[in-house]
Amino acid sequence: MPLFDLLRENATPLLAYQIFVSVFAFYSLVNAATDWFAFRRPVAVAGGERLPSVSVLIPARNEEPVIAACVASLQAQDYPGTLEIIVLDDRSDDDTGLIVAALAATDSRVRLLSGGELLPGWKGKPNALRQMAAAATGDILLLTDADCVFYPGAVAGAAALRETMNADVLSLMPHLSCGSFWEHVIVPLQYVLVFATLPIRNVWASKNPAFAAANGAFILVSAKTYSDLGGHEPVKAEMAEDIRFAQHTKRQGRKLVYADGSTTYSVRMYHGLRETWDGFSKNVFSAMGNSVAVVAVWSGFLLLTQVFPFAFLAAALASGDRSTAGFWLPLCHVAIAIGIRAALTYRFRQAWWAVLTHPVGWLLVITIAWNSAYLAISGRGHSWKGRTYTSAETPR
Repeated sequence: MPLFDLLRENATPLLAYQIFVSVFAFYSLVNAATDWFAFRRPVAVAGGERLPSVSVLIPARNEEPVIAACVASLQAQDYPGTLEIIVLDDRSDDDTGLIVAALAATDSRVRLLSGGELLPGWKGKPNALRQMAAAATGDILLLTDADCVFYPGAVAGAAALRETMNADVLSLMPHLSCGSFWEHVIVPLQYVLVFATLPIRNVWASKNPAFAAANGAFILVSAKTYSDLGGHEPVKAEMAEDIRFAQHTKRQGRKLVYADGSTTYSVRMYHGLRETWDGFSKNVFSAMGNSVAVVAVWSGFLLLTQVFPFAFLAAALASGDRSTAGFWLPLCHVAIAIGIRAALTYRFRQAWWAVLTHPVGWLLVITIAWNSAYLAISGRGHSWKGRTYTSAETPR
């Protein structure tokens, strides 16, 4: 009997669903394997090679616990060219400015700027980058965050990779440092999202802005290109300004490269469940185009492909079901999901025990996405660093 007739005669809603998940599981496996080799890492720069001057731009609002480590890691860079470190104290309520001022007093490469008013219609980070870019003197701008720590050779390696790949804009994914239980459960899923869904080569090889990716903690761009792109003004009202900046870059016909910076720098995005919840809630809805429909489709897709297979497998083990649709296909789906997570745990130096929390992490991510949508639609706004941004784009 032909295979098509066999499937048609034995088709059930459950089997149809499992075949749908199988298609995605196979795609994610192939995509992850392809991305493994396409996701390039910066390499050490040969001695004697001269690179363009770089201005590192660090927006800092209430960053007292982390700013010293960030600046110190940049001061320790052995960069074969001029390196300027600009920190903008964005009206902090803590000692951020005093800490940077003390560092600047002993190192002429460090400059401290005092943040001006938050312009109407601007979010905090784009507004801070606007001010620093106007004061920068480097040929290349490195847009970063105050909670980043840069490894030796980081800036030189990234600058060389940008030239090697002839990139107009280079962004690097960091090593995601986690401390608490819930950070380990949620934060590393960012790696899975990229490797399971995004053909990384298309970021630079395709002109389609749908294949755009960036991490706002590390964006390397020439000062001229940044100016030609309009700086951050085109994305001034976005909470997920890094993704929107990447999409804008591609729409302008510029070459965007997204690469593996896990051996270049590290960042601990959030501390504990509360901060992780608030941090992701502030930008997930923006990253999804401020669309409830997109959140609904995305949430349903994650439930079908990343959560339900584990539930089906658990039910089959409990009931003794060994049917194709009830047991064997879910087993394959779980094996692929866990296999990809384990491989990425190895590559990005994450906690092995967190692999077993895979479906729980996705359930929390889905809940966070809906919370992000609720905060925007209800008018409560997204809060971060002592500011609350409403849908009217005005901080309060």
